[in-house]
Amino acid sequence: MLSRMAKVDRLLGFISMCLFIGLLTVVIIQILSRYFPFDLIWTEELSRYLFVYSMVTAAPIALRKQEFIRVDMLILALPEKTRRVYECVIAGLAFIFSLVLVIYGLHFLQLGADFYAPTLGFSMAYAYAAVPLLGVLLMVYSIVYMFDRFSPTEEVEKGDNLL
Repeated sequence: MLSRMAKVDRLLGFISMCLFIGLLTVVIIQILSRYFPFDLIWTEELSRYLFVYSMVTAAPIALRKQEFIRVDMLILALPEKTRRVYECVIAGLAFIFSLVLVIYGLHFLQLGADFYAPTLGFSMAYAYAAVPLLGVLLMVYSIVYMFDRFSPTEEVEKGDNLL
């Protein structure tokens, strides 16, 4: 299972990087368009959606690699087994939060089905789909994180390169 998750990690990392490169490209176009004789009004909206989806694909990897901000002074003082149990409890809470994201994100998605993006013209359901997608990915990765804590060899160490 862990080797499959390493492939999923790489895929999510690649998608996140492509989305971020797209974001940078759109922002550069937006900056340069100030000097064009015409306005490119779609760049601001597209950059927002690219940013959101790049975070949706990067957040699960950050969860697994423990790259979210946390105060660990007291956690590091705990014995190893207690620390692992504590980290699993935190991952369980992340799972519950992710479940809430999925449930309410699906309602949010249904609300956006009738609306369209002002400048790009696509259904806002695509933009709002980021919320339940993030929830599903975080649910899967919180479970994987719990397995990682008790596996004999942790496959994804902090600072591993995903590309």
